[in-house]
Amino acid sequence: MNERTTPHTQTPRAPRTAADAKRPVGARLTVAVIALSILTFLGILSETSLNIAYSTLMEEFSIGASVVQWLTTGYLLLLSIAIPSSPFMVRRFATRALFVAAVAIFTLGTLIGALASSFPMLLAARLVMALGTGISLPLITNIILEKAPLEQRGAMLGIVSLVTCAAPAVGPVFGGVVMEYLDWHWIFYTMLPFLVLSFALGMVSVPEIRHPGDKEHASISMPSLILVALGLAGLIVAVSFFAEWNGDRRFWATLVAAVAVLAVFVAVQLRMEHPLIEVRVFGYAGFSLGMLILLMASGGVLGLNFLLPILLQRGFGHGSLVAALILLPGAVAGAIAAPMIGGALKSHFPPKFILCGFVGVTVMDIALIVGHANVWMVAVAYALFMASSGFVLVPDQTHALNQLPARLNADGSAVMNTVQQLAGAIGTAAASALITEFAASAARSGASQSDSYLEGFASSMWVIAGLAVAGIILAALMFRFSTRRPPEMTEV
Repeated sequence: MNERTTPHTQTPRAPRTAADAKRPVGARLTVAVIALSILTFLGILSETSLNIAYSTLMEEFSIGASVVQWLTTGYLLLLSIAIPSSPFMVRRFATRALFVAAVAIFTLGTLIGALASSFPMLLAARLVMALGTGISLPLITNIILEKAPLEQRGAMLGIVSLVTCAAPAVGPVFGGVVMEYLDWHWIFYTMLPFLVLSFALGMVSVPEIRHPGDKEHASISMPSLILVALGLAGLIVAVSFFAEWNGDRRFWATLVAAVAVLAVFVAVQLRMEHPLIEVRVFGYAGFSLGMLILLMASGGVLGLNFLLPILLQRGFGHGSLVAALILLPGAVAGAIAAPMIGGALKSHFPPKFILCGFVGVTVMDIALIVGHANVWMVAVAYALFMASSGFVLVPDQTHALNQLPARLNADGSAVMNTVQQLAGAIGTAAASALITEFAASAARSGASQSDSYLEGFASSMWVIAGLAVAGIILAALMFRFSTRRPPEMTEV
């Protein structure tokens, strides 16, 4: 493929060989990845823990659901806006300086949250924490892409997934315990020791990933940053308020405007000598397919993770802590599957895992539709669903990034992490709109409150299953339109 190499890209290096790819991963690199993963873990933990406390926060601060949801929506908004600037940051600043900044900013947000006495102060805490995560999240991927042997990337991304997938498992249970015996401020207080641990581990292990010439060639376009910020913010706002706006002209106007702004952003990047993000990464068919698969898989997982607590609490009548414990085995299954599959990628073609994973996800989606009225069936199907998802997420991320040459590592990482945040926002908002509408429809037909949520869940799951079927088709296309060997092992 003929591509322009812009001045801000990395200094060309000799292609890596298959022998280089089989080198073992160093202990120092593993520790560095864990140190950065802790920050991401804490960001997700604070979100899932606070979800349990929403009703308390609404009462304490005298606010409605449409206001309290900004603790999640605002976090995702700022995170999505911060990530596109990551290619500039990793080229302009020393890696350890970025790590220190990420820990310091996240710690500041945590302290604000712990001391918050009003909703605006709590929201400010979440926004500051998002800035810290916006630095640390792409930094993990860039360190893995630069320092891990090619065939070990899957195993390293599996470690990241283990840490980040554990947060949704621990978060609701942790939040339930804190709310039962303490108060929501302790969700933040208990994070401080882990931040100290992350800082200590990172200071002795985070490697430098810049190359000669990166600092001099690094640049950032503020107009481009404003364009991508407005476009992504518009998308997230549109899907987040779809249900509240009843899908009326406000939704469509916001959505169309967001898409138009993003189209302008892409056009501007293609004309720039120093683009904010090299959008030509989408010229690699395997990478583009990988991003679509990531959107389907992450949206489905996060959508189901939103639906199930509602089913268990409002459909079955369980309390938040009991509901969290029912879902715990599934979350643990997903966390364990990720690193196991990641380690196996070095000797297998990743799309094989992706295809098998989507087939398993589809079967479990159907099982949840058929057995949604049986709590044990739900628990077992969810555990198998999460295990199957492990066959999709890490292989897809690894294979998609392997489609790009090293000079596009930072751009590919920024795109991938932005897509993940969009998938989270869109999946959660769509699931909320679906179950609200279907449950209301069932209630209008005379169903009781519990039965209406049971019916609403089953109807919503057909959309989740549709995403899985689309994923099967995209995974099959991977065999035709992606390369088996990373460009750095074949390109000169």
